[in-house]
Amino acid sequence: MPSARDELAQLFVLLAFAPARVLLARGVRALARGGPRDVGAFLDRWRDSRWALQRSAYDAFHLLVFAAWYGNPRSWPATGYGGPPKLG
Repeated sequence: MPSARDELAQLFVLLAFAPARVLLARGVRALARGGPRDVGAFLDRWRDSRWALQRSAYDAFHLLVFAAWYGNPRSWPATGYGGPPKLG
């Protein structure tokens, strides 16, 4: 969906802007430089937020990670997925 892709791109731009990141993510450091606990706390806050916008952003991140994990053939053995059916 082009609109969903555009909205996700806008979210990444917003989080790259330090003042917005402080307000939205409660962090001054870029998330890419945060440790697993920092990122986990950020995601937990957004997942459990009372603001629908943050919960929606969490859902978008969650789906993006799932798509990357399940779309990667190297992860298939860990999930027991044998890959897409072979046609013909």
